[in-house]
Amino acid sequence: MKPGTEPLNVKLLPDQHPLARFLPRAVGGFVILGLLGRLARYLLNFPLWPDESFLAAGFIDGTFAGTLGALDYHQVAPLLFVWTELIFVKIFGFSEYSLRLFPFLSSVAGVFLFLHLARRLLKGFPLLLAVAIFTVSYYPIRHGCEVKPYGVDLTVSLVLLVLAVEWRRDSNRGRFLWLLALAVIPAVGLSFPAVFIAGGISLGLLGPVIRQRRAAAAGPYLAFNLALLGAFLAVYFISTGPQYETESWLSGPQPELGRLQGKYSEGAWDKTFPPLGDPPKLLVWLIDTHTGRLFAYPNGGKNGGSVLTFVCFAVGAACLFRRGRRDLLAILLSPFVLALVAAGLRRYPYGYSARFNLYLAPIICLLAGVGAARLIAAIRPVRTRLLVLAGFISLLALFGAGTIAGDLIRPYKNEEDRRSRNFARWFWAAQGRDAEIACVYTDLGEEFFPGLFEWGNSARYLCHQRIYSPFHRRGRRRPDLEAVSPSRPLRCVVFSVPENLFPYARRDEEKWNRWRTEMESRYELADYAGYEVNSGVDGQHETYQTFDFVPRD
Repeated sequence: MKPGTEPLNVKLLPDQHPLARFLPRAVGGFVILGLLGRLARYLLNFPLWPDESFLAAGFIDGTFAGTLGALDYHQVAPLLFVWTELIFVKIFGFSEYSLRLFPFLSSVAGVFLFLHLARRLLKGFPLLLAVAIFTVSYYPIRHGCEVKPYGVDLTVSLVLLVLAVEWRRDSNRGRFLWLLALAVIPAVGLSFPAVFIAGGISLGLLGPVIRQRRAAAAGPYLAFNLALLGAFLAVYFISTGPQYETESWLSGPQPELGRLQGKYSEGAWDKTFPPLGDPPKLLVWLIDTHTGRLFAYPNGGKNGGSVLTFVCFAVGAACLFRRGRRDLLAILLSPFVLALVAAGLRRYPYGYSARFNLYLAPIICLLAGVGAARLIAAIRPVRTRLLVLAGFISLLALFGAGTIAGDLIRPYKNEEDRRSRNFARWFWAAQGRDAEIACVYTDLGEEFFPGLFEWGNSARYLCHQRIYSPFHRRGRRRPDLEAVSPSRPLRCVVFSVPENLFPYARRDEEKWNRWRTEMESRYELADYAGYEVNSGVDGQHETYQTFDFVPRD
C-alpha cells in the first residue's frame, strides 16, 4: 500500500470504548439491512408504473436488432442494458420479476461493491456512517428494483471506482489499469453516465501516472482512455445518437407533441439544465440543485430538503483535501464537473431527480460519511458527542427498517398503478372464460388511434396483457374463428384513453367504421361492455371496451 492511500479515519471515541469495538458488527448489520430492503422490494412485486412500462413494452416481442437505434415509446436507454433485459425476458418469460431481475442483482452487487470501496478508503466511524447512509438510502433501493437503467448506473459506477482505487493503492502494478481498460467498454454500453465516472477517473489518475514516469502505468492508462473513447463513439453512433436525435423533445420543445407541449414547453429535461445565460438564476439553480434530490441520501427532497447531506458532503471533501488525499478527491469530484458540463450542453440531466444521477450516489455517501463523522467529532463534550453519534446511527437504522415496513404496508408506487394491475388481472382472466378473446391491436392488427401505441399508458396495457392474459403469455395470437359460436362469441377488446390526451388519443373514424362494417358483414354484434380505470386521473385514465360478435344465422 502506498503512503497516503491508507483508509482515512476520524477519531470520535477511544479505541477501547464499547461502541468503537461494536463497529464491525454495526457495519455488517447495515449491510444486512440494505440487502433485506432490496430483497423485500423485489419480492413484493410492485405494479409497473408508467415509466417502467414505457421501456418494458419494447421487450414484449423485442429483438436484439430491433433495439438498435430508436426504442419504442420514445425511450432512451443504454444498448447493453436493453440487450441484457431482453436476455432475461427470453430466458425467464415476460413478467415483473424477470424485467426487474437484472437491476435487482445489480443492486445487490452494488451493496458489496460499496462495502469494499468504503473499506479501502475509510475506517472507523466514517466507514460505518458511509455504509449506513448508502445501504438504507431510499433511491438506490427503489431504482434497484425497477425496469430502468438507473440502478445499473450506480453499480457500473462502483465497478469503475473500485478498480481505480485498487490501482491507486498499488500503482506499481498495472493490472488494475488494464482491468479498467477492459471494464470501461461494457460499462459505457450498460450506462450512459459511465462516461462521467470514467472521465473523472481519467482526470484523477492523470497526475499519479505522470509522476510515475513509467511505461507500466502510461501504457494501460493510455489503453483505458482509448477504450473509453472508442466505446463511447461506437455506442453513440450505433444507439445513443439515434435515440437522442429521435427523442429531441427531451432537451428541447417539439411542436408536434400537441398537449404534451404544455408540460414540456422547453423539453422534458429542461429543469435539469443550468440557465447559463442568467448568472443570478444560475446561482439559485446551483444552490437548489445541490441541496435537492441530487443529494437525497438517505432521503431528501427539493427546496433544500437535502441540505444536511450536502453540508456533510462538503465537509467530507474538505477533510480529504486537508489530509492530502487530493488525487482521490479529484477522482471523486471530477464526475460532478463533467456531468455539469454535459448538462450545460443540454446533453444529459443533472439534478432535479435522484434517478438521473444515481451513479453519483457512492461518491456522495462516501464523502457524507466522512463529513458526518467530522462534524460529530467537533462536538467537544464526549457525552454529547456519544449521544449524537448513537442517535444518528439509530436514526439511520430506523430509516432502513421503516423503508421495509413502508413497502410491506404499501407495495405499490401509486394507487393508480395498483388499480390498473388489479383490473388487468381480473379482466384478462375473466373475459376469456366464455369467449374467444382478441385484442384488436395485438391480435387483429387494427389500429384505430394513430400514435396511441407510441405514447402513454397503452404501454402498461400491453405489458399487463402479456403478463396476465392466459391467451397472450406465449406471444401474439390469432383467435380461433372456428371456435366462435352463439355460446362462445368472438370478444374483441379495444383499448383507448380519453381524447383530450393529444396527440395520440383521437380515434380515426374512417378506420373504425370500416372495421365495424366488415365485422358486421360476417358477424352479429351480440353484446358490448365498457370499463373505465383511474377515471379522471390525468395521464392514468384507461378505457377498455369489449364487442361480442357471434356468427350470423
